Amino acid sequence: MRNHYRICTLRSLVFGSGLLAFATSQAQPAEPKTGVTYIAIGSSLSAGVQDGGISQSSQLTSFPNLLARQMGAAEFRQPLFEGEYQNGSGTYTARNKKGILDFAEAKKPAFGARDQLPKVAGTVHNFALPYLKAREIMITEDQPGAFLPTFEKASYQHLNRFARADQEGRLSYLAMLQDKEVKPDFFTFELGMDDFVDYCRKGAYGEVLAGVPGERVGYHPENNLIRLLQKEGAKGVMANVPDVLSLPFFNFYKYEDVVASAGEGVFIQWLWKNDLRLIDPRDKFIPSQDLAELVQRSGKGLRADNPLLDENVLSYDEAVGVERYNSVVDQIAALNKLPVVDLYSLYKAIQAGEYVTDDGLKIDPSYPGGNFFSADGIFPTAVGQAVIANEFIKTFNKHYGTTIELIRVSEIR
Repeated sequence: MRNHYRICTLRSLVFGSGLLAFATSQAQPAEPKTGVTYIAIGSSLSAGVQDGGISQSSQLTSFPNLLARQMGAAEFRQPLFEGEYQNGSGTYTARNKKGILDFAEAKKPAFGARDQLPKVAGTVHNFALPYLKAREIMITEDQPGAFLPTFEKASYQHLNRFARADQEGRLSYLAMLQDKEVKPDFFTFELGMDDFVDYCRKGAYGEVLAGVPGERVGYHPENNLIRLLQKEGAKGVMANVPDVLSLPFFNFYKYEDVVASAGEGVFIQWLWKNDLRLIDPRDKFIPSQDLAELVQRSGKGLRADNPLLDENVLSYDEAVGVERYNSVVDQIAALNKLPVVDLYSLYKAIQAGEYVTDDGLKIDPSYPGGNFFSADGIFPTAVGQAVIANEFIKTFNKHYGTTIELIRVSEIR
């Protein structure tokens, strides 16, 4: 990606008059701070997950990194994957191959799901963790009774990068931030999307969303995080969650396409594999090898004794929208007097084909192949991250009177 980002100060909000060279690697020595201190709190979107994984290149195009440059932050250091780890968890490409969603490896993974990752050294400002869920904020990996056997714990592999050896498995995300004694001038807060993505991507099999959408009964760990960040007077912005059910990954294989290829008599497991039924027009089909074979009239689903697996389909009665969770975000934001970046409406406008950036670039939501969604059909490209960064900039400027210059999205590559 070419370096076309312009840096402007936050005028009266900047500490000092000069700006230092922008630091991106935790391996670089700390520089004296003469600009603002900005911290990112979040999950996969803020961490820069793209094309099915997290890598150094995707970290560098994350919206917090772009936003920090526009803010004129004195430094913004990320837990970059460097050296032999720069490919991170690996990435892939996607193409539509005659109605089949075809993935191919682009970057070979530098580590596996159970490998210990290199520790993060020195000052860090992007505390976003890939795959972090809102339900995990105050929960440790080894906490008894906190996880069903089927629950994914991918975020803890990344959280352990911040932990001492004696803390691994016994450190929560909130405790890690308390330990770091973060004192930002500005912060962004983006959480919740991964809860819904993981639930939907597994066809709801072995997954539970209770407590995330709205059944909180006074339990709001997000609020604990925000109060930690605000105790020194930091100015922040929260983001709500896009409509996960409408993301391209969950809509590539449509009911009418499956029926046209395999007929209406397609059998699926149901109710956590305890029942069997025929597919319904309201079902969401999860891209997999089984789905690819089905639309070619082979494999699972064509007979009752060989149905599609429960995890291949998000049944209509299992689908959970993000609207209730977004109402929780609105409540927490109002309680803490924070503005909200409306990612839900942004994604709706983009997916309707109605979004043009301020510098005139038409955003194409096509999948695969458009300029907004990356190969995973869930998280954005570098262009998409820049679009999101500009929404945060607009919100900061409107609510706090800052004068952060917008990114020229048309120059992002």
